[in-house]
Parts: sequence; structure tokens; C-alpha cells
Amino acid sequence: MSTVDKMLIKGIRSFDPENKNVITFFKPLTLIVGSNGAGKTTIIECLKLSCTGELPPNSRSGHTFVHDPKVAGETETKGQIKLRFKTAAGKDVVCIRSFQLTQKASKMEFKAIESVLQTINPHTGEVPFP
Repeated sequence: MSTVDKMLIKGIRSFDPENKNVITFFKPLTLIVGSNGAGKTTIIECLKLSCTGELPPNSRSGHTFVHDPKVAGETETKGQIKLRFKTAAGKDVVCIRSFQLTQKASKMEFKAIESVLQTINPHTGEVPFP
């Protein structure tokens, strides 16, 4: 059976682009609770995006998914999602998806910078995730 171990969210919606927010998933169950606006839906959408590459509905092609650079007084914001999971075969895998939102003169520009799938070396234990 496949299991989700950890997820790092940085610069997505209300998650700060300067801080790494790591969520550890417990077995057999993890509950995601919090008040309105705390980021519960963002966590679920990050899980879906990591696994499928599909942006959430009504995110205006990613423009409202990455943290708004105007909020921080910047012209550019980078967002990243890292998902560490174990495959049904027992291999540890990390999925990394990185995005960039840039404020141009009259509009915002969204880019998917990278989509990487890495396996963790079982002999060296090299882990590209905290």
C-alpha cells in the first residue's frame, strides 16, 4: 500500500514564501483541522497538485494559487510543494513542484518552474527532503 509521509508547502496561497511549512502525515489517519482561512483546503489542493499536476479550480491558471507578491511588497514570489511518499513497492519517492508568480507592468505572470520526481537511494539514505 502507498502512504504519504510528509509535505512541505512554501509560498502557496496563505503559506509564507520565506518559511518552510512541513506537515507530517501519521498512519493510519491524519486529521486536518483549523479555523476558517487556516489553510486546510490549500493542504488538500497541494496534495492533489503534487500527485496529478492539476491546478485547483478557480485558481485563474495558477495566478491565485501562488502567494501574491503584492502582499509582501515584492515583484516576484516563488512557491514550492514537496511531497514525500512510499510506493506500493516500498520505495521512498519525493515529488517536487515549483512555481513562480511575477508582477509585470499590467498583469501577473504564472510559471511552473519545475516538476521533479526523485527516488531516495536506499543504500546511502540520501534524502532530498527534511
